[in-house]
Amino acid sequence: MITTVVFDIGKVLIGFDWDRYMRELFDEETAVRVTGAMFGGGDWKELDRAVLSEEEVLARFYEAEPDLRKEIDEAFARVGECVKRREWAIPLIDSVKQKGLRVLFLSNMSEHVMGSNPQAYDFIDHMDGGIWSCRVHRIKPDPVIFRILLKEYGLEPEECLFVDDTPENIAAAKRLGMKTILYSDPARLKACLEQALAKDAGHDRISVLCYGDSNTYGYDPGTGGRYPYAKRWTSLLGEMLGGRYEVIAEGLNGRTTAYDRPGAAWKNGASSFVACLGTHKPVDWLIIMLGTNDCNEELGLSAEDIASGMETLVKLAGDVTPELQGYVPQIIVTAPAPIRRDYEGSPFASELSHESVRRSEETAPLYRKIAERHGCLFVDAGERAEVSPRDCEHLTEEGHRRLAKLFFDTIKPKQ
Repeated sequence: MITTVVFDIGKVLIGFDWDRYMRELFDEETAVRVTGAMFGGGDWKELDRAVLSEEEVLARFYEAEPDLRKEIDEAFARVGECVKRREWAIPLIDSVKQKGLRVLFLSNMSEHVMGSNPQAYDFIDHMDGGIWSCRVHRIKPDPVIFRILLKEYGLEPEECLFVDDTPENIAAAKRLGMKTILYSDPARLKACLEQALAKDAGHDRISVLCYGDSNTYGYDPGTGGRYPYAKRWTSLLGEMLGGRYEVIAEGLNGRTTAYDRPGAAWKNGASSFVACLGTHKPVDWLIIMLGTNDCNEELGLSAEDIASGMETLVKLAGDVTPELQGYVPQIIVTAPAPIRRDYEGSPFASELSHESVRRSEETAPLYRKIAERHGCLFVDAGERAEVSPRDCEHLTEEGHRRLAKLFFDTIKPKQ
């Protein structure tokens, strides 16, 4: 459910083309040097943070290019010429508000830039408030500034749709549970907003889609059947999260990340993934826990191959969900609990080997890197979940309980 849309300002609701501005002021060489002095060392961010004075920040610019002090002063004084009003900003904001949603801003901005061209900021009067970095002395992607916004306006992160042009800021918002749209151009922004708000109509719970294999299905290693509903980690997670959440179990025995199994190509996790996302849209949280079946000897995959299969799913979610629902869900990349080393007595022993075990143990660090690359959260089920000695692959009842708590702590971390 979406109740609030939060916009970044610079390069989203206003134009701020620094490179073009510099080349209009100076020749090519001077433009490059002045840009490097003001932006190359990251000191411009200190203006947005407003802990140092303008004079202190300018002194840092001068230190980088001592013989260009005059040019630095000119670029700084005339920065308002770089700030461009966007005609579509007010109509877009008004259209969102007409749907009954609040519209806020969260912006890394200095007092100097804010005051440089007031006419470009006329959309502010159409919004319901927001946070300027220079007034709270924090800048994105620091999670503190997001928490200030949430607290100031009494927001639930899962009910917020955040728009920004910087991937690092998008990743920070997603880690807090906010829905996000990465801004690239106004047409795409309008299309994503329209899709998100249309699909959100009637979406009165926060959906958690759990896409996995037999351990998400709830396979019981003691009986070869299925654990009762109340004992599966997906059901337990739903109880922990409470009535505002809908936990959807999509577990298929034998499912791989993105590889065909001999005689059962339909168990390829990539083959049904988009259909699953479309079936349950809008998806707020997406838990992907796959990889155990990829370790089987019949597939002959390496740990790197398995990680590549997981990354295929993460990329696929990022590619298709903007069209399906307007935004990318928060994805939790999950490394399954490793296969036990004493697998010789397992009913699945013929499918396994010492290499299978090794591969299952090597996926966690590779999955972690995938999560970091794509701005996802990461969970290592092996840190808490307990695999049964009966078959060495499937979770015990206690393992299901511990895994549910691990996901709960990830979705609802203590602040």
